[in-house]
Amino acid sequence: MIVLIIGIVIFLGVHLIPLTDLRNSLIASMGEKKYQGLFALISLVGLVIIIYGFRQIDDCNPMMADCDTDNIFLWEPFAYSREISFLLMPFSIIFIAASLVQSNLTRILRHPMLIGVLIWSFCHLLSNGDLRSIILFASLGVYSIIDIIYTRKAAPPAISFPASKDAMVIASGLIAYSVLLYFHQYVSGEQIVEKNNLFFFLP
Repeated sequence: MIVLIIGIVIFLGVHLIPLTDLRNSLIASMGEKKYQGLFALISLVGLVIIIYGFRQIDDCNPMMADCDTDNIFLWEPFAYSREISFLLMPFSIIFIAASLVQSNLTRILRHPMLIGVLIWSFCHLLSNGDLRSIILFASLGVYSIIDIIYTRKAAPPAISFPASKDAMVIASGLIAYSVLLYFHQYVSGEQIVEKNNLFFFLP
């Protein structure tokens, strides 16, 4: 569990820097490009540690004789947790995709990345009641809320973007969602769809 927590501290710690005056001090001392490169590198290191730490934690039932884990289950998933997650997760990935491309979604949401991460965290908390999941997804959800509150976004531009931009964002988000579903087990160690099913992206 300690490896997961270290990864979360590194990843979220570096993402909290832009909310403070430390960001301006670092840019002034090392320059914008070096700051962005270092920021990306530390974020990547934190993310890799998170994935590694998450996968190393055994999610077996600690009441079983052959189970050696420090992970505990605090609640069972709700009756329709899976269906709700399958319904909301496409919006999460689309919003995250919208943060990478200028579109009407970006203009309306203003915080598409953070809103996407918040939805993603909520879905995974809804579907997982074990300690490792709660630590990870609650941390990301709380960070997203803090960032939304404290980040000052400029007023959205009055101009509208072509509808093709929105269509591209939605299409790329749905494709990314399908890829994440299909390869989910390689990230978290848990397979959630049947790969031999043509419609694996449906619950």
